[in-house]
Amino acid sequence: MKIIAAVIGTGIGSKHIEAIDKYRNSHVTIVCENDNSKFQKLKKKFPKKKIVSDYKDILKVEKNVNFISIASYDHHHFEQLKYFIKYNKFITVEKPMVLSYEQLKIIDKMISKYKTKLISNLVLREVNLFKKIKSEINKKKVYYLEGDYLWGRLFKLFGWRSKSKNYSITLGAAIHIIDLFNWFLNDKPTHVYAVGNNLLTKGSKFKGLSLTSYFFKYKNGIIAKISANAGCIHPHFHEIKIFQKDKTIVSNLKNQFKINNVNKITNFSKSKSNYPDKKNRKKIIRGFIDAILDKKKISPTVKYQIDLMKICFAADKSIKFNKEIKIKY
Repeated sequence: MKIIAAVIGTGIGSKHIEAIDKYRNSHVTIVCENDNSKFQKLKKKFPKKKIVSDYKDILKVEKNVNFISIASYDHHHFEQLKYFIKYNKFITVEKPMVLSYEQLKIIDKMISKYKTKLISNLVLREVNLFKKIKSEINKKKVYYLEGDYLWGRLFKLFGWRSKSKNYSITLGAAIHIIDLFNWFLNDKPTHVYAVGNNLLTKGSKFKGLSLTSYFFKYKNGIIAKISANAGCIHPHFHEIKIFQKDKTIVSNLKNQFKINNVNKITNFSKSKSNYPDKKNRKKIIRGFIDAILDKKKISPTVKYQIDLMKICFAADKSIKFNKEIKIKY
């Protein structure tokens, strides 16, 4: 089988092109970009690829496309997913998949109807540091986790995100830490209570929250505290603490280490070179391609990725109504 791919959007989509093009039996043959300032540049950069400005032209221009990579702005994902799912294509979509629970229900039904194979780009799973942390965890001994998504790029809220209805930093940032903790524990939370504020963006054109904090409960009693901090004066970073009965695992800006007792701290060897580990982030999309070509089970599953969105929507609902929400899968 040959993967004939189309990539929509060339911001983060440029990374999708790098991940797909010429990997195994895969080729990006068509690129969609509706930004006029980028369009002519793309024609020069990719003289052998077809360039279109409307995603609906992709299948008209290149009928053999069987793989769609959606890396457009978040508020375009829903319509583009709806359009391509019915054509029974393999699809990868940047997170978040959609921006509302109502949209998710529609996409979920369509995925079931057309048996669509789909992944979202949950890249932190492929960072070597987090793989190392996962290998150190004994989930039977974990009782508490902390994760801070330190975005440190407040200015990004004032571009297309300020014009996007229903954009939230739960969907745009915290989703990565939520997924990471679910992956660490091989489990999903049952309840969430969340709060947030807009102290850094009040009076600006961005009308959402710039800071959110969440408490998640898991069925075995584990508690996870997660924050998404868009405007912090801090390098972009994912700070992690895992508390077990017998040790604590920490990854912060200075180092990554484990504490076996109060007097013994052990650094992870060579861990600094493995973060942010952007080269390995291609492995999520490439793993999807591997699963397609080798006819193996896709991981994480489509069902899990739908459930991850339900967790995020429950978290935002908790903020809205200021109460604990039971997550319904």
